[in-house]
Amino acid sequence: MQETKTIRVKKCPYCFRNISNEDAGFLLRTDGVRFQSPALNEVFSYKTDVSYLYFWSAMGIPEEQIDARRIIIDNEVMTELNQELTAAGNELAVKRFDPDSCGYTFHVEEGAVTMFSNTMVCPHCHNVLPQNFFKYEMLMIGLAGSVASGKTVYLCSLMMNGFDVMQRQNLTIRNAYGNPNDDYKMEMERNADKLLRYGICPESTSKAFKKPIFLEVTYRIGQKNLHMITSIYDVAGELIRDSAGTGRTGFVRHMDGFICLVDPAQMHLEHSLINKQIPDEERVLEKLYVMSKEEQMSIQRMSNENGKQVMNQADFMMENTVSDEYFYERKADTILDSIRSVLGDHELKQKYMALTIAKSDLLEELGEIKEYRGSSLLFERKQVSYGFMNMDHHFLRQEILKQIFDQKVFRLQRNLDDYKESGLFAVSALGCETEETMEGTQKEVRTVGRVRPIRTEEPILWMIMKFMQERGWLE
Repeated sequence: MQETKTIRVKKCPYCFRNISNEDAGFLLRTDGVRFQSPALNEVFSYKTDVSYLYFWSAMGIPEEQIDARRIIIDNEVMTELNQELTAAGNELAVKRFDPDSCGYTFHVEEGAVTMFSNTMVCPHCHNVLPQNFFKYEMLMIGLAGSVASGKTVYLCSLMMNGFDVMQRQNLTIRNAYGNPNDDYKMEMERNADKLLRYGICPESTSKAFKKPIFLEVTYRIGQKNLHMITSIYDVAGELIRDSAGTGRTGFVRHMDGFICLVDPAQMHLEHSLINKQIPDEERVLEKLYVMSKEEQMSIQRMSNENGKQVMNQADFMMENTVSDEYFYERKADTILDSIRSVLGDHELKQKYMALTIAKSDLLEELGEIKEYRGSSLLFERKQVSYGFMNMDHHFLRQEILKQIFDQKVFRLQRNLDDYKESGLFAVSALGCETEETMEGTQKEVRTVGRVRPIRTEEPILWMIMKFMQERGWLE
């Protein structure tokens, strides 16, 4: 029976070049297997993967931190291998179409020894593609935030207990990494496990481009199952700002939407937040409002010595006559302005924006927040069992958050009118206090009490819902 093949062309989630399932290569592991054929032993030996090395070097990762010793089989290598196998009278290596995933698998046999791979890689950058990549549509989400906004903790909180906060009776979320042994995937899973079991918070990550987190989403309506892949990218605000105009920010243009985290330290609050709940870097930001330019530059130098960037130098060069209101507003707007500078007004109209107050538990006991009617809904922790979220409560929270943003952060109309659709959220990855502890010579940040997240899943599920609605899937 003749094999029926389907050609699928998709955008690589790393280098964003168009690729087809017929052109994709394969990542292999030999686990010490040896062949009699010299040609097979040569192909299945670990070598420096130059394409992979160059890609991650260009993204700002030092070469010594890139594990580029890999076995990659692409169409060119396979053609050359089969020429040698044919000359030696050996069985050929084959690619087989997999109708279940619309991808391919690689097979080669020599006697009782078989090499197999269904781990497909981009033919250009050689990064591993997620499972079912060529079968389902993909939603790309950029998680944007400034220094200390909590992006890494937010992602680890989502991943706790197998993305438990995102699961519903009619909604299933699972990990969709194409390589189960991916170093970054396993590191994030370990961090999520340590956060869940021991309350140990992950360290802040570098501002270099990082691998996305891949999720396969299955949403059930009656007898119909809807599938899609969601990829979540860590979009460091300081990366956009510092690398504007370079290849390291180009990926931002390919996002379908953004979750922009606003730190409570960036809000214009009359009540000072409890010191032990705010990292040192954020206390510095608050003090900057009343410091002279010389004092600010001194703080900047000290922060640089500690390997941290508190603020851009341009933020310090403002005249002392500028009002506090303008200063805090400029801070809170930095990420949105950075995204706008990369995309331009026209492309913004094609993007979703979930503007999200992170660490919202820090606001829970503040009298000036309690004054807003219905504000207790912002700190609701009950997980819904069906659907994307409690839509009645979601709409009520939108009205409350519109008032809070307009009065405590910045004017929404000016910042959100240019997006295709926007939503307002208040979440907390931890939902509890933290404290610094010492484990030997290692400084750790741990939670005080158990982790009690506040609806961390809602911005992502809202964007998934909008993505499905736009395609008519929910009708």
